[in-house]
Amino acid sequence: MLTYFISGSNNYTIRVAQTTSNAFTMSLQDMTRLTNTTASLTNISYNDCESMLSFTASISGAVIGEEYRTYITAGNKTIYDGSVQVFTSQSIDKPEYKTQNDGFISHPSTNEYVIID
Repeated sequence: MLTYFISGSNNYTIRVAQTTSNAFTMSLQDMTRLTNTTASLTNISYNDCESMLSFTASISGAVIGEEYRTYITAGNKTIYDGSVQVFTSQSIDKPEYKTQNDGFISHPSTNEYVIID
């Protein structure tokens, strides 16, 4: 499964079936509405020794939380079957959580242990 972040950089490097074609297409099918679409691929490079495909994908109209069936084709041959799940962009700022135990403080220890043989 690939992860797609809305408003994020979506650079991928995946192993695919071997191909001699340089024309790559990523087809998507929305698993909820069963609508078909294609992703825009840029910065495509293919390493034929290791069958590694690198690219940047852009999915127009992607819905947060949606999952898509994904097919990457080279020419008329399918070289990758998988799925893409869409997430919202992640933030560096994380919330501070309050718990019921905020009044309790852990005391420092010397980390000494008794080993019984």
